[in-house]
Amino acid sequence: MNADLFLINGQNKDNAFQASGLDDFKLSPNGQIGVEMLVASPDWTLYSVDPAKGKVMLVEMPTGSDLSNSVFVYQDQFDQGLRAATLNIDAFIEASQALAPPNHLSFLFSTGRCGSTLASRIFAKIPDVWSLSEPDYLTNIAMARLKYPRGELVALVRAATLWTCRPPKGQAPTAIIIKPRSEATLIAELCREAFPHSQNVFLYRGLLGWADSIGKLSQRAMDPAIVYTETEFWRDWWDHVMAGQPLTTLQDYFSPDHGPILASEFFTLAWDLRIEGYLQALRRGMNFTAIHYADLNKNREQETARLLSGCGLSTEYLNVAMEAFDVDSHRGRVSGNETPAIPMPMKQRERATALLARMGKRDYVEARLPD
Repeated sequence: MNADLFLINGQNKDNAFQASGLDDFKLSPNGQIGVEMLVASPDWTLYSVDPAKGKVMLVEMPTGSDLSNSVFVYQDQFDQGLRAATLNIDAFIEASQALAPPNHLSFLFSTGRCGSTLASRIFAKIPDVWSLSEPDYLTNIAMARLKYPRGELVALVRAATLWTCRPPKGQAPTAIIIKPRSEATLIAELCREAFPHSQNVFLYRGLLGWADSIGKLSQRAMDPAIVYTETEFWRDWWDHVMAGQPLTTLQDYFSPDHGPILASEFFTLAWDLRIEGYLQALRRGMNFTAIHYADLNKNREQETARLLSGCGLSTEYLNVAMEAFDVDSHRGRVSGNETPAIPMPMKQRERATALLARMGKRDYVEARLPD
């Protein structure tokens, strides 16, 4: 069984936050490679899953690369990948049967912009824990979740996770922590079905703080002038941010005569989608430890201890874990730069609050989610 092999000659993706895809690189054919060779080398890392095309892409990293050092795994793969290999999903799933499942696996689900990258860095401080921040395969699967049978998606989640949980040679961690992008909250139940014994944390933030943070991040990632002035900017981001939700979803939130949708209203839809995804998984019997951003900031030691316990880890290394607070967890990435960005204008804040109030939902600024 072989995979198609390519040299990476350049990059096509021009925005760091776009979901990873099979077309992100400029590629030139380089023959084929045996799938058993991909299985044998952890330098070959899973980059993207595309159910629509029926293929996956792996990217070869420099020898011995340790993706637990990455702020965002998908970004380092994009920046540092040497070669790419593609193979059919069926072959990918079959080959995963040769991979041993991790003995101790945890998922850090989140709304994003809520301390989740910090949480991933906290785990990276602990000996014998391998912590990955934002491998993108769960983003891909979340965006495809409404189009494929549940059983197929569960099998794909399991196979893709097994391919991802391969630390560099010489490392034998006792626990692996995967912190996906926020879209993965919508397929948390698929992760539980694929790995029934995994442990799960949900990190979140109140609506207005989250929306303001997303607004600032958007300004730093694109032309800042369009975020609060261009009423249609959200259309380019709908499929990713709303994880494949149909545009008819707008009918659940807005009347036909609503007029242009403001950025803050789009952010409210995205935040609510993630909160509802969490609550649905909770109602269906999934267990989480829920941690609010404000509590993690205010009661650092207490909430870090809860974070460790939520992933089934001892607090023996709590003092070591706390060292993660001393470093900007987004350092070196767009999300961590200091480019000036304006706070959310008052009109936008009012529209976000009004939209949530019309739906009769909490903003979780003062209230806390159940777990």
